[in-house]
Amino acid sequence: MGETEQTSTVTVRLSKSSLSRVQTVQKLEKVDRSTLFKEFLEDGIRDRVLQLYKKGKLTQRCAAELLDVTLREFLELLEAEGIPINWDSDNIKQYMKEKYGE
Repeated sequence: MGETEQTSTVTVRLSKSSLSRVQTVQKLEKVDRSTLFKEFLEDGIRDRVLQLYKKGKLTQRCAAELLDVTLREFLELLEAEGIPINWDSDNIKQYMKEKYGE
């Protein structure tokens, strides 16, 4: 059985219009609010990490770690999103090491 991740409670203040939009999405997707906010947060983190990577502020390895995915999964995400891969010699060495154990 996998590890259970500890959670924390966070309070967020929303405008009435933002809350209304959240409630509309919640009804359309038939999901509880907590689940929806977790999904929003994960989507937002993924988008931010991808933007930071595109700007050259994160390496592939660091971005993959932040997203809690393997380097290979991160490269597949870049491909799916149409984001060019920033290859440099260190990235190539790391990728080869992880993929082929070299």
